[in-house]
Amino acid sequence: MLITMGSRLEKELTIDRIFLNIPSFIEIPWQRKMSKLFHFTCLLASLLTHYSGANVIVVDDLGARVEISEPIRRIVSLAPNLTELLFEIDAGNLIVGADEYSNYPPQANSIQRVNNHSIVNYEAITALQPDIIFAWSSGNGISTINRLKSLGFRVFSFEISRLEDFSGVYQRLGVLTGRIDESKKMTNKFNHELESISNRFSKLEKVRTLYQVWDNPLMTVNNQHIISEIISICGGVNIFGNLDSLTPIISLEAVLSENPRVILSSGNEKDSRDLFEFWQKWKDVDAVKNKNLFLVPPDLLARQTFRILSGAEYLCQFLEQSR
Repeated sequence: MLITMGSRLEKELTIDRIFLNIPSFIEIPWQRKMSKLFHFTCLLASLLTHYSGANVIVVDDLGARVEISEPIRRIVSLAPNLTELLFEIDAGNLIVGADEYSNYPPQANSIQRVNNHSIVNYEAITALQPDIIFAWSSGNGISTINRLKSLGFRVFSFEISRLEDFSGVYQRLGVLTGRIDESKKMTNKFNHELESISNRFSKLEKVRTLYQVWDNPLMTVNNQHIISEIISICGGVNIFGNLDSLTPIISLEAVLSENPRVILSSGNEKDSRDLFEFWQKWKDVDAVKNKNLFLVPPDLLARQTFRILSGAEYLCQFLEQSR
């Protein structure tokens, strides 16, 4: 029996997927649509447990088809958000190798390290004999993914660029790891919490917002970035949302002209002091004048996991304080 979970209706029983993405650092228009068949997807996935020896083809976010005949038992995770997502669906015990920054939940710290942002230890991965390697398309890069495939590894690539993508990611992780029920619970929990945040904040008074990614050079995000989507859900307006680049470099003059009411960034206590000191010389900016300079705790917005909704709560509350 062959079940295909892919991007279009084919000769086999196929499910329309909601997760066609292109790496977020490549400036190409997105091709996406909300699937009307997601609930059917979950129903079919739940039926897989009743078929022994069923071959399942799952399509990743680069369009690669990965076939499995039984749930995966040994996983190498090349990105901290993928490690965290696996723990969220109770599949963390399947991870035999992870990247250097997989530090949440605390149990992840005991997993053997196989890569960081620039180096992959191919020998260590080979020794671990993983059934599959989970990669982050934009973070790990196409060259690394292709190199792993050329060495004979089965690689499955993920990318989350919008909040709607979480459902598809949880669902596919559930199928690949045999954690169907757990993945459906996380999907429902995520969507319920997201709906709650949106209902509380999205229709409030709009707040002109600057999200600062970096200060030298000064960088922000445009409307294609998931952080900008969260700003909108919180009732904010990304003042540089219409720029072409995903993470555009902007000038101080442009910020002064746009005059944000709130300036946000992400970081720890030291980063908070640095943010405050950086903007103090520009006291005519409303955000500086009214002390609306805020930092979301590290990793909450930068790491695409369930905790991004905790980051959204912080962001929404900061905008609320400025109203």
